[in-house]
Amino acid sequence: MTLSAAFVDEHITKWEAALTRPAYPFRSKWPSRLFHHAPLENAVRIIIDGNLRSRNDPANQRERDVAAAGVIDARQHAHDSVRLYFRPRNPTQWHIEGIRKSGECQYGEASHAPVLIMLVFEARRVLSLPDVKFCDRNMQLGAAEPHDTEEHFSAIPFDKVYHMGGTGGDASIVQHRCAEVLVPSPLLLDGSLQWIYCRTSAEKATLLHHLGVYGAQWAPRILVSDDLLVFERNYVFVEDVSLSRRGVSFRLNPRRDLQTVDVRISAIDKDGNQAIQFRNNSMSATPPRPSTGWIYESELADGQYLVDVFLEGHLAFRSFLSVGTGLF
Repeated sequence: MTLSAAFVDEHITKWEAALTRPAYPFRSKWPSRLFHHAPLENAVRIIIDGNLRSRNDPANQRERDVAAAGVIDARQHAHDSVRLYFRPRNPTQWHIEGIRKSGECQYGEASHAPVLIMLVFEARRVLSLPDVKFCDRNMQLGAAEPHDTEEHFSAIPFDKVYHMGGTGGDASIVQHRCAEVLVPSPLLLDGSLQWIYCRTSAEKATLLHHLGVYGAQWAPRILVSDDLLVFERNYVFVEDVSLSRRGVSFRLNPRRDLQTVDVRISAIDKDGNQAIQFRNNSMSATPPRPSTGWIYESELADGQYLVDVFLEGHLAFRSFLSVGTGLF
């Protein structure tokens, strides 16, 4: 059965109104959208392919598998479907997002998305597609069952799905935050994908660099914005990077616990020569006031450089940057 457009519109209107309140007002923008988070490497493959594919789709080009092995292997029921969430910042995302130190990933080092990209889809479009199903919790849970009727959709406890803040010991809230939509694979991005969200301008530049010739096509849809508050931001990441004749300037978002960070920066000139090689394995992400960012001084000639920033050994930024105002 297919959800009717009128039914979907009624759902969106109801929950946009219910979530328009002083506490967490950004949630009012969630009901009209569906969400899929992906590590940088996978997001690049998805965007170039132009399709979001299921785990079992033979054309899936997933490069980095961040699914927790013990969880994803527990059930196969949803592996033939494209899986979207009704909301961002769900428990699954919480476990994988961010550049972490060794040993900080609950489900192992592989279950880790250092740079996370959020794909935002139009709920009206996707929920009205033929053969779409949905579940009121994560399909990896033993009691989870998919449905396709308006009656079952209306029974989803969206007050718990969209819930923010403490749970008061109610474990069902955590489960329902992972409610998902199951779409036949593949899901074509054109016509359903609304935006691609990045945490910072540096991560947007990194995504565009990896997209190569496809970057210009998708750039208008790639945003750096907090309007939907789709990221957790608990761990270190790169805010911005720039070059000048003095060297490389950079700003980092600090960890919530303010621990020091292993930072490595390199810059390669057009001839393949190493122009900058910086390493500090125990660096504060925040410089002394009044500075807002760091600079590593190294005299640079005018030209273009490939700049890499690694945090805790993970790629956090990569793009070409220029020194001087000429054309290179």
